[in-house]
Amino acid sequence: MRKIRVASSCIPLVKQIRESGTAHLSDDILAGVITAILLIPQGMAYAMLAGLPPEMGLYASILPPIVYAFIGSSRALAVGPVAVAALMVANALSVHYGNESTEAAFTGAMILAAETGALLLLMGIFRVGALVSFISHPVLSGFTSGAAILIITSQLKHLSGINLERGDLFATIVSFSHRINELHVPTLLFGLISVTLLLLARKPLARLLVALGVAQKSAVIISRTAPLVTVIGATVIASASQAEGYGLSVVGAIPNGLPIPAFAFLSAEGWVDLLPSAILIALVGYVESVSVAKVLAARRRQKIDANRELAALGMSNIASAIGGAMPVAGGFSRSVVNFDAGARTQFAAIVTATLVAVVAVFFTDWFYYLPDAVLAAIIVVAVFQLIDISGAMSIWRYDRADGVALFATALAVPVLGIESGLLIGIGLSLVLYLWRTSQPHMAILGRMPGTDHFRNINRHQVDTLPTVLIVRVDENLYFANAGAVESYLMQKVATDDDLSDVVLLMSAVNYIDSSALEMLEHLEQDFLATGVSMHFAEVKGPVMDRLRHTHLGKSLADKRIHLSAKHAWEALDEEIREGSD
Repeated sequence: MRKIRVASSCIPLVKQIRESGTAHLSDDILAGVITAILLIPQGMAYAMLAGLPPEMGLYASILPPIVYAFIGSSRALAVGPVAVAALMVANALSVHYGNESTEAAFTGAMILAAETGALLLLMGIFRVGALVSFISHPVLSGFTSGAAILIITSQLKHLSGINLERGDLFATIVSFSHRINELHVPTLLFGLISVTLLLLARKPLARLLVALGVAQKSAVIISRTAPLVTVIGATVIASASQAEGYGLSVVGAIPNGLPIPAFAFLSAEGWVDLLPSAILIALVGYVESVSVAKVLAARRRQKIDANRELAALGMSNIASAIGGAMPVAGGFSRSVVNFDAGARTQFAAIVTATLVAVVAVFFTDWFYYLPDAVLAAIIVVAVFQLIDISGAMSIWRYDRADGVALFATALAVPVLGIESGLLIGIGLSLVLYLWRTSQPHMAILGRMPGTDHFRNINRHQVDTLPTVLIVRVDENLYFANAGAVESYLMQKVATDDDLSDVVLLMSAVNYIDSSALEMLEHLEQDFLATGVSMHFAEVKGPVMDRLRHTHLGKSLADKRIHLSAKHAWEALDEEIREGSD
C-alpha cells in the first residue's frame, strides 16, 4: 500500500488534486467545459492554418492534453494546437511537400510532432531548459508579432474567396490587390460579420452583461462561448442557404471517430529535411508554453518546473504524432480562459479532451457546412492580440538595442519567412549583446567623505588619493571587451605622470576568460614598465579560485589583492604617507 501511495504522489495530477481537494473538482469541470467550447473551433481553425484537415486539429486536442495532465507541472496550461506553431508547420510542409494537401504532407505533420517531442524530451532528460533563454523576450515578442501579421495576411484568401498562393507579406498583399476583382462577396460577408461578432463578444459583451446585472465571472464565461456560437450560427445559415450552390467554401466532410494510434510515420521519408523546422517549433513552443505557465502560476503563488515542462511537452508531442496529429504547445488564450474559468488542476484538461473526443466521435457531421471564412475569422481574432505595440514601444524606450532586435524580428518574419526571421532575431540579439558588453561601463571611484563607500567621481563629491586610480569595471571580462578595457586603462595611465597605482574594483566581474586573463597579464607588465602597480579589490570567490593558480594571481598575491575598496584605500594611503615622511 505504501509503495502505491508513494508512486501516485510522484504523478503531478494526483498531487494537484490532493492539494486542491475534491471540493474544487467542480471548478475544474466548469473550466474544462469552457475551454472545450473555445478549443473545438480553434483546433479546426489552426489545422486549416497549418494546411491540414480539420480533424487533425481535433485529434491534437485529445491525447496530448491528457498526457500533459499527468506529467506537466502547470495546473492551468491548456495544451493543444497553437497559431504560431501551426504557421511554422504550414511553412515547413509547403517547402517540402508543396502547397497541396496530400497524404505525404499529413505524414510530414506527424513527423514534425514526433521530432518536436523527441527534442523536447531529450532537453528535459539532460535538464537543459536554460538553453532556450537564447531567445530573448524582445526577440520572442517581435517574432510573435511578425508571425501574427503573417497569419492574418495568410487568411486573406479564406476571408475574401480569392485563391491566393502562400507567400510572404508583400507578395500576398500585391497578389491580393491585383486580384481584388475576384472578390467573392458571400465569403467576405461571412468573414467580416464573424470577425465583428468575435471582437464584440470579447470585452464589449462582458461589459454589457455586467451592466445588465450579470456577475463578472459569468459574463466572462458567456463571452468565451462566442467562437462556438458563431460557428454554430454560421453553419446553420450556410446549410440553410445551400452555401455550395453560390460558391462558398466550406469545411466539408470530417471523418467521425477517434484517432487510431499508428506508427507508419516512423518509416516515412522526410525526417532529416524536417528536422531544422522541428528544432525551431520545439524552441518557440516551449518558450511560449513556459512563459504563460509561469505567469499563471505566479498569480496563485505556484511554481513551474522548467525541465519537467520540457519532458511533459515532449511526451505530449510524441502522443500527438502517434495519434495522427500536428505539433502542440501551451496556448496563451486558452490557458488564460482555463485559468479565469477557475481551473485548479489539470483535471480540467482531461474534461476538455473528453468533450473534444465526444465531438470527434458523434458530431463532426454537423460541421460539414462550416464556412472556411468563419474559421479564418477565429484565427484572425485570436492572433490579433499577439501584436503587442505598447509592449514594443516600452522596450524601445527602455533599451534601443533590444528595440532594434524586436522590430527587426517583427519585420523579418513576415518578409523573409518564419525560420529565417526567428534566426535573424536570435542572431541579432546575440550580436547586440556582444556589442553592448564589448564597451563596458568603467567608472573612476573616490571615497565618500566620512564613509567606507566608493562612488563615481562624475556623480558624487568624493575624496581621491593623488597617485591612485580606482576603476570599477561593470562587466565580465572576456574576449569581446578585453581590448576596450586595456585601451581605457592604458590611456588613463599615459595621461597621468603622477600615477603610481591602479586598483581594479572587481565587484561586478563574475567571470574572466582566457583572453581577458592574457590581457590583464600584459597590462600588469606594461604598468610595471612605467612604474605603476596594478591591484585587485573585491574579487569574487569563484573568480579568485581560478586566478589563484595563474601567473597573474601569484604575482598579485603579494599584498596587491585587497578584500575591499576600503582595504585597498587604507593600504595605499599608508604607503603614500610613509613615502612622504
